[in-house]
Amino acid sequence: MGAVVTVRELGMVFDKSEPTLHDVNVEVMEGEVLGLLGANGGGKSTLLMLMAGLIRPTSGSVEVDGVAASELALTHTGSVGLITAEAGLYPLLTGWENLHYFGGLFQLSREEVETRTRALLEELELTEEELCLPSSGYSSGMRQKVSLARALMLNPRLLLLDEPTANLDPLATRTVHRAVRRQAKRGVAVVIVTHNLYAAEHLCDRAVIVKGTVRAEKRFEGERALPEPGQLYRLYEETLGS
Repeated sequence: MGAVVTVRELGMVFDKSEPTLHDVNVEVMEGEVLGLLGANGGGKSTLLMLMAGLIRPTSGSVEVDGVAASELALTHTGSVGLITAEAGLYPLLTGWENLHYFGGLFQLSREEVETRTRALLEELELTEEELCLPSSGYSSGMRQKVSLARALMLNPRLLLLDEPTANLDPLATRTVHRAVRRQAKRGVAVVIVTHNLYAAEHLCDRAVIVKGTVRAEKRFEGERALPEPGQLYRLYEETLGS
């Protein structure tokens, strides 16, 4: 396995204030799920945006497959997928229309969008009928699943998730977590920002605690697997699941 993301001596300063990040060094390997943990304001989301190439570092470098992340973001390859707590769908468009629009930005034909999305439906617990509805009527979980489909249909090498389950119920949360592990098994490098330490310990292969820089790191031994649902989850699913 090779490194998909390489961060070296990274620093980020906004408005000549105290640095948000400094001396950050981290790699993310193929098929690895890395958790970014830490208190609010510690720089986790900023680090994720730097990996996505949406902002340029003040110092140091961020590379994805050997290319500067900020340069890669301009090529419209879709090799980096970004998911945030807000799904970012156009509410007046249906799920399909959102996917066609974003796929078109990356030169995917309607046929390619639909073929790739249909391959994801079972994994994301979506239906074609749901995608025909206006996204303004979607639940938070449904919006996030479509957002995830939007990123995964581009076959990314790197998947970045910033608190993707912050607004989701337990059923949608588990769907997202399962999709993360499946993507890792396919060789995708995944970085997830989360405050849920319990989920991170089962979901991630490795976790780092960030407060301005990497303060601590923990690698988890053994094959990672989400815990079996407990009695309350099963009752919840039986009562409210579709």
